[in-house]
Amino acid sequence: MFRVPSSSPPSTPDSRRSSRNFNNAPSTTPAGPPPDISFIPSSTPAGPPPATGGLFGTSQPNFGNPRTLNFQRSAFGSSPPKNELFGVGSGSIKASTSGRPTTQRGRTGSGFRVPTSSPPQALHADLEEEDDSETGSEEEDESMDSDEDAEAEDDDDDDEMDEDEEEAEDDDDYGSHARGPPRSQNSLAQSTSRNSITEPPSSPLVVRPEAKQSQYDLLDLAKGLAPNNERAILRESDQVIMETERIAEKLHDSMASNAPEKRSDVLGEVAQELVALWKDPHQLPEPNHPGKASTVTHAARLASLLLNIHYPPHVSQNQRTSTYSLVPTRPDSRHFTPIPKVLLDWMNNYHRSISEVDLVLKETRGYSAHTHFWDAVQASVFWGDFSKTLKLLKGARFEVAETAQHDELGNTGYSGSHLRHTNEVVRIVINLIEECPAIASQDWDIKGHDWEIFRKRIRRAYEDLQEFAEGDSQNRQSVSQPFQASHFGISQSQNSFNMSTASRKAESNVPWSVYENLTRLYKQLYGSEEEIIAVATDWVEAVVGLAIWWNGDEEEVAQGSLAASRRSIARSQRVRTVDITPVKAYCQRLSSALATVFESNEADFSLDCTSRAEVGLACIFDDNIEGVLQILRNWSLVVASVVAEVASSGEWLMRADGILDQFDQSDLMVFNYTEPKRTGISKDSLLTDYSNLLARKGQLTSRDGKTVREGWELAIHALGRLDDVVAANEKIEQILNELPLQSSDRVDKITQLCHSMDLSKHALGIALKYANHLRNNTENYGDTLLYYARAHDANKIQEVLRVLVAHCLVKSIAYPPPAELDDSLSALITSPKQTLTKLASQDPEGAQLLSNYLSGYATIRKFYDLRDEEILVQDGEKPAHRPMARKRAAANALMVIIASAASSIRGGLYDPEIETVVQVDVLLPLLGEALVFVNQPKRTLALRHLYALLAAVEDLDTAPSMIRSQCEECLSTALSAAHDSNSRIPSPHSLLQKSTSNLTTASSQYSIIGSAEFGSVEGVSTENSGVLIRGGNVDDAKRGWDWRKGMGKDATGSDVVRVLRLGIAREMARAFAEGEA
Repeated sequence: MFRVPSSSPPSTPDSRRSSRNFNNAPSTTPAGPPPDISFIPSSTPAGPPPATGGLFGTSQPNFGNPRTLNFQRSAFGSSPPKNELFGVGSGSIKASTSGRPTTQRGRTGSGFRVPTSSPPQALHADLEEEDDSETGSEEEDESMDSDEDAEAEDDDDDDEMDEDEEEAEDDDDYGSHARGPPRSQNSLAQSTSRNSITEPPSSPLVVRPEAKQSQYDLLDLAKGLAPNNERAILRESDQVIMETERIAEKLHDSMASNAPEKRSDVLGEVAQELVALWKDPHQLPEPNHPGKASTVTHAARLASLLLNIHYPPHVSQNQRTSTYSLVPTRPDSRHFTPIPKVLLDWMNNYHRSISEVDLVLKETRGYSAHTHFWDAVQASVFWGDFSKTLKLLKGARFEVAETAQHDELGNTGYSGSHLRHTNEVVRIVINLIEECPAIASQDWDIKGHDWEIFRKRIRRAYEDLQEFAEGDSQNRQSVSQPFQASHFGISQSQNSFNMSTASRKAESNVPWSVYENLTRLYKQLYGSEEEIIAVATDWVEAVVGLAIWWNGDEEEVAQGSLAASRRSIARSQRVRTVDITPVKAYCQRLSSALATVFESNEADFSLDCTSRAEVGLACIFDDNIEGVLQILRNWSLVVASVVAEVASSGEWLMRADGILDQFDQSDLMVFNYTEPKRTGISKDSLLTDYSNLLARKGQLTSRDGKTVREGWELAIHALGRLDDVVAANEKIEQILNELPLQSSDRVDKITQLCHSMDLSKHALGIALKYANHLRNNTENYGDTLLYYARAHDANKIQEVLRVLVAHCLVKSIAYPPPAELDDSLSALITSPKQTLTKLASQDPEGAQLLSNYLSGYATIRKFYDLRDEEILVQDGEKPAHRPMARKRAAANALMVIIASAASSIRGGLYDPEIETVVQVDVLLPLLGEALVFVNQPKRTLALRHLYALLAAVEDLDTAPSMIRSQCEECLSTALSAAHDSNSRIPSPHSLLQKSTSNLTTASSQYSIIGSAEFGSVEGVSTENSGVLIRGGNVDDAKRGWDWRKGMGKDATGSDVVRVLRLGIAREMARAFAEGEA
C-alpha cells in the first residue's frame, strides 16, 4: 500500500483546514494529492437503481426530472457504498474541496495527527484528506510573529504589576481566550474535490477509550505554579468564609450521621450551594485592576466546573416532556442537568469571546453574504447555540451568497434552480435542527435515547442530501467504487481523478459550496470527532467539544456488513457505563479526549505551562484532583479546602503518593506499618493551613451584621473535620492555649464549642486554665468553684472549699461576709438548686462534683448566718426565726458538719477512702462551737445530737496522733485569732496562690489550719479581709455568740473535750430525766 513519505513536499495552497489533517499527509502537486488506490468507474452506466421511501416522505418537492432531482430517495440500499474514502488511518490521504473559507476558524497549526499508538482502522477507513496550504503556512508565520509581539507587550505590562495582580492577570484565560479573527476565503479551494462528501456522517473514533495523556506531568506543573505557603492570605469576604464554613459543617455532620443514600444527596446539595455562593457577584472580592478577575474569582470558576461535573445540578420538575418519549415522567423522580449541558454552560460563561457568529450577524444584506457565514453556522452548533444557528440559516438569503462566486455560479449570489435547490436543502436542515431534542424539549442528554433517534434522522437526511445532490453522477460512482489494488501498483491517474471531481461539481444539483458545508454540518450534528476537532480553536474547546457531543459509545462499529450489524445490535442491547455511572464515564471521556488532543503534537493544541488556569483545566480533564487542588490553593485556600472536603467525602480525591491514602494512623498501627512522610497535598494539609489563617483573624461579621464569629472559633471547626484525629487535637490544643481568656463569656463559648464538637478534653483544659487564672488573680471564689467543676477537678474544688471553711471556723464567722460575696458564690449559697441545675444542663458531671463538696461549706455558712441573724438584720427588719428556733436550727446544722468531719475516724481508725464534706482537721473548732449548746438553762440539743457529739469526742480521743496534732494546730490558730491582737490571718486569696504540695499529709488530706502558710503574717495585707476590724483583731466582729471567749488563749484540745464531755453528760441526764428516749 502506498505510504506518505516522511518528507514534506510543497502543500496544496489554501486547503480547508491545514491544522485538521489528522495524519498531516503532504501534497505533491498544486493540483491535488497523489492517489493512494486506483479508481474504477461503476459498471452500471446509468448509476445505481433508484430507491423510494426517503426520510422526508411526500412532503418534499420534486425539482424537475424525478429521476435526477428527487430528494425523496433514500440512500439506504440504493447507492453504492459511500464510506470508502472516510476514515483516520496511517498513511491515508484525502482530497479537500472547501466551499467555505479555506483557512481554519481562528487558529493555525501544523495539522492534527492521530497518535501513533492508535489502533488500526478498517480498510475502508485507510484514506485521509490532504489539507496542507502554503497560504496557511504564511499566515501561520504572520500569526506567530504577532503573537510574539503581543507576548512581549504583555511582559512589559506584567513588570509593572504587583505579584498578586500578576497572578490574576496571568490567569485571565477563561474569558479572554481569543478566537482568532476570521480570515479571507481563498478561491483556490474551489478547484479541489473533498472526498468526504460521499462518506457517512459517522467517522472512525479519534479518541481512544481509556487513553491517558503522558505529554505533561500536570502535578509537577501545578506544584511549580504554587507559591510559598507563607504568602497565603485570606482574600475572601467575611460572608464568603462564614457561608463556606456553614456548608462544610453541613457536609461533615451528614457524613458522620446519615445513611449512604442521604449522604449522596447532601453531597450534591452542598456542591450546588457552593457553586451558587461563588456565582454571587456580591460575595467575591473586587479586583484591584478593573477588567481583571480576582484570584478568588479564578478559583471559583475552576472549582465550579469541577463540582458541577461530579455533582450536576438538579433540573426543575416543570421541564418539558421529551418529543420522542411515550412514558410520562414519574412525579417523584429526581433529574440532574446532563453533563454536556454543564460543560456547555461553563464554556459559554467562562471560555468564550467574540467569534464568527457575532461578526456574521452584523451583515445587513443577508448572512450568507459574509465570507465566514458557514464558519459561523458551525461555530454556533459547536457552542450549542442552536437559536443562532437557526437565525443564521433562516436569514442567509442565498441570492447574495458569497460562495456563489467560488462556485462560479454568479458574482452576487445564487439564482434560478441553484437558488431553489439551495433554499430547499437548507430548509430541510432548519426543520431538522428545530426537531433537535435540545430545541424541542430542552433535552441535553446527548448520549440518551432521544438524541440517538435524532442522529438516525441526521444520517437519513445526510444520505438523502447526497442522493439529491449527485445521485445520478457517473463520476460520483467512480470515486465511490475504487479498485483497491494499490499493493499491486495499480492506480488511477491523477488527471482522471481531478476530472471526475470537476465533473461531480458540475453535475451536482446543489451548489458545491453549499453541498460541502451542509455535509460538514450534518457530520458535526452527528457527532463526528473529526469535525468537532476541526471547529475547535484551542485545546480546551477540542477536549470539551469531544465530551459534549459524545454519543456515549466507547468503541466504533463499522457500517455496511452483516458482522457489523450484529455488533451494532449487540451494542444496543449492552448496558453502557455512561448509562449507569455517567459522571465516571464523562470523566474518563474528558481524560481520553485530553490525551488525544495533547498527543497530536499540534502547536495550537499545546498547553501553556505558565498559565495556572490552563494547567488547572488540564488537571480537571485529566481527573488529577491533587493537581487541581494545588492550583486552587494558590488562588484561594477557602475554595481549595472545601473542594478537598467534598472530594474526600465523595471518595474521588486520590492522592498521587501511594495506595495508603485511605488508611489513617490507627490503621497503619494495626498493620505494623510505618508510613513514610507524605509530600503531596491532602484535605488535612489544606484544612490545617486554612485554620492557621482563620486563627489569626479577629472577628468575622456577616453582610447583614447580625452574625459575628471569631476566627479561632472557625479555625477549631475546620480542624474538627480533619481525618487525622491526633493531629487535629494537637493543633486545636495549640490554638486554645494561645487564646487570651478574658472573660467567663468567652470561656463559656469555647467550652461549649468544644463539647459540641466532641472535644471534651479540650473543654476541660480551658475550664481548668480559666479557673487557675481566677484563683491566682481574683477573689471570685464562686466562678473559681464553677470552672473547677467544669474542669472535673475534684481536688481543686476541695482546695478552695477547705480554705473557705478554715477561714469560717478560725474567725468564727461566715466568710466571705454577705456584702462581699461575688454573684456566683452568692447564687450557690442562696439558691443552690437553681444554680446547680443550670450547671447540670451544660455539664452534669461537673454539677454533681460541685454539689457533693459544696454542701459542707454551705452548711457552715448557714450555721453562722443563723447564729448572727439577729445582729446582722437590717434596720426596720425582723429576724426570720425566734431566738430559740434560730438556736435549734443552728445546732442542727452544726451537728451535721461535726458528724461529717468525724466520719473518717470512726472507732479511732482513720479511713482515707471516706469522702467528707469537711476535713477532719477542723473537728476541734467545730466541737468548740458546740460548747454553747450545753449547760444552758433550756435544752437545745436532742438526745441524738448528744450521741453524735459523744461519738465524735470518743473517735477524736482515740484517733491517730497525726490527726490529733492537726486538730490541735487548727484550734490553736482559732484561739490566737480571738485573743492575740497582733495575730494576722492571711486572706484565702493569698493562701490559694501558694502551692499546697507541702500541705499534704499521709492521709492524702492536707491541713491548711496551723500550717506555716496560714500562720505566717509576713507580707500579708489585711485590707481586704471582711472580718477584720481595728487592726485585724477578730474579737471586735459582730457575732451572736463566740465560744472562744470562754476559752483561754493557751487552751488545748483536751480542755475543749473535757468541758464538752461534762456538758454532754449533763444534757443527757436532763434528757433522761425529762423522759426523752
